[in-house]
Amino acid sequence: MINESNVLLKEVLALPLFNTSKLLTEHEELSMQVTSVNVMLDKEIIDWIGQDGQIILTTGQIFEKLLVQEQIEFFRAIAEKNVAVVFIKIAPYIEALAPEVIKVCSELNLAVVDLEYQVSFTEIFSTVYSLMFARQSAVLQRVENLHKDTMNVVVSGGNLDDILKSIQKTITSPVFIRDYYFEDTYFIKKAFEDDYALLYENIEGIQLDNKNSKIIWDTVTFKDREIERLIIPIFVKNQVFGHIVTYGKDSAISNYDKLGLEATSNIIALEFLKKISVQEVENKYKLEFFDDLISLDEVRRTKAVERAPNFRFSESANYVIVNVNVSSKQVLDESEKAIKAAYLIEMICKDMGRAYMILNKSDRIYVLIMLKEGEGVTTVKKYVKYIYDILKSKMKKYQTQIGVGRVYKGLNQVHKSLQDASKALEAATYYIEDEVVLFEEMGIYKILSNSAIKNELEIFYKDILEPLALYDKRKDTELVKTLEVYFECNGNLKKMSEHLYTHYNTVLYRLSRIQEIMKIDLDKEEHRYAAQTALKVHKILKL
Repeated sequence: MINESNVLLKEVLALPLFNTSKLLTEHEELSMQVTSVNVMLDKEIIDWIGQDGQIILTTGQIFEKLLVQEQIEFFRAIAEKNVAVVFIKIAPYIEALAPEVIKVCSELNLAVVDLEYQVSFTEIFSTVYSLMFARQSAVLQRVENLHKDTMNVVVSGGNLDDILKSIQKTITSPVFIRDYYFEDTYFIKKAFEDDYALLYENIEGIQLDNKNSKIIWDTVTFKDREIERLIIPIFVKNQVFGHIVTYGKDSAISNYDKLGLEATSNIIALEFLKKISVQEVENKYKLEFFDDLISLDEVRRTKAVERAPNFRFSESANYVIVNVNVSSKQVLDESEKAIKAAYLIEMICKDMGRAYMILNKSDRIYVLIMLKEGEGVTTVKKYVKYIYDILKSKMKKYQTQIGVGRVYKGLNQVHKSLQDASKALEAATYYIEDEVVLFEEMGIYKILSNSAIKNELEIFYKDILEPLALYDKRKDTELVKTLEVYFECNGNLKKMSEHLYTHYNTVLYRLSRIQEIMKIDLDKEEHRYAAQTALKVHKILKL
């Protein structure tokens, strides 16, 4: 770490105040950091020296009655305290320090200066501390300037990319902004073109969440060498929504880098909050339009169609609705989940090159897509798969299910696609073992999920399958499951036996009891079809 606010010993010795003083020891480089100034008028004060890098001011009076060996031990004790330099007013108390003493101090890398008697200790205190304060003030001023610059960027309508450009004017190390809420990573690629891929790989590998609320300063391997890495949390509403990460690629990370990035983290947090607020407001106005568009009231739908050009929708184009459910038993913040998922879908839809609308409504996310001329199910399947893959990879804490409606021509038919998409999502959630279901591909379930025939389905179920279900409940058996496996295995008794972990004869017996209870003959096609359909109805009615 480079601390620009620190003062080095060589800078102190170069002060005009010490022009008439003489460095007695030999040193190739005087780069020790100076931290404070202390006066020693008694050798017993050594026990009170506790801070590395102190300047010790004393006089030769301490050494008047000390033998050479005692003086050597005295300086050894001082060196163990990591003292930066000892200024001694040698005259008029003693003639000089013994050569043996000076030699030992040189070997200990302890700087010893013969201080001009006329230089007052008070003046040394004032001069050295003024230098230290000036350095600290300069760093703080740079931090303040960086804070003002980035704030001006935000006030003038800039975004996170613009904030990064402002930061990189004074911080030369590569800087990343990680946004965990919207799953984004910001970085000025062209500034570090040659190293972008390696650094990006490292940043993507950082596993941080709301628990990582402290600054992390560590090292990572970069091109077969160790470099520094600084990670600073970004707080929004007392939660960590992201991190600023910088790498000491060409030089060590400085104290100014740390202070500057800490200051800008608050501005970045405001930008995060603005993105969230904008999306919430946009969603409100979109919902009003969408609610009218999917209404069963023809007057409301007509008004929505009239407003459609405001959202870049054409009245006569082909449309499809995708219904997305992202859920988890462990994660309780539903609003955060929905906004994050909608944002990820937004990024995908932008790449489509088609008019679209994404809405958070209750616990669902609806995506309305206007297709181009000649596009149909194939195009829809392609984009839905992309949406599913992204949500699955970026929102690992959640389970994603998607229902896709049929493609309809005309904006006033969108409500039908929504009904289809809702049924497809219901199927994906409860009775079709697939996390992405297209209504177009639901087969017999397209008919069975029709609410208009629900009463008929209930009667059909009671006539065909309910006696078997009631028998299972009374006798604690699994005959309904056995019937399901019968159809899954296409009536192959050997496969059924293996699937149910049951003896072949037991399977035969169960099938016999099923046919007796249901009063059907599985050798007859119409009976098999009725039983299989009843099982599907059973899955739907369980909802």
